[in-house]
Amino acid sequence: MTEPLQNRRTADKGGVLPRRAPQRPNLSRALQIRIFRRDKWLCRYCLYPVVFPPAMKFLQQYVLSRRPSAKLAYWSFAWRRDASPLLDVLGAVVDHVEPFSGGGPSEESNLVTACYKCNVTKSSTEKAVFLKRHPPRRIRGKYGEPEQWDGFSTLFVILFEDYRSAATRSELAWYEALKGQ
Repeated sequence: MTEPLQNRRTADKGGVLPRRAPQRPNLSRALQIRIFRRDKWLCRYCLYPVVFPPAMKFLQQYVLSRRPSAKLAYWSFAWRRDASPLLDVLGAVVDHVEPFSGGGPSEESNLVTACYKCNVTKSSTEKAVFLKRHPPRRIRGKYGEPEQWDGFSTLFVILFEDYRSAATRSELAWYEALKGQ
């Protein structure tokens, strides 16, 4: 008689079950919006303005409703470079400064706005190590830093209201978080 699969796995590892990484808690939409607004929709690592991804989906829908034959690369579910190049680089995400995998908490003080490119590049690297390897290159704007940038979140709210019937539950949650604050 063969051993159950569970026992074979543990026997291979000296009778000890392998440790599973702690489950990362989902961050509420409201918390993520607070982080984006606190950081003025700028990546805290490279200092570039970030783009609110759901806005790009509704912007693409709007353009296609006006020009059905348009070939667009504004949004894709997986943020593929060929289908959404802006999100592949500047899509807004919330990052753990002290990596979650290294024990960093999912508290507001440990969360920052990051562009997708910096978030993927940083991965689970400590912030100091990441910034040493990739020092931020401040954009030298002739007229200063952006003061009114909102990552297209206002555009998202306007387009959501026009295309509510096409919205997913996730987009409804984003809308409610943006309207609630």
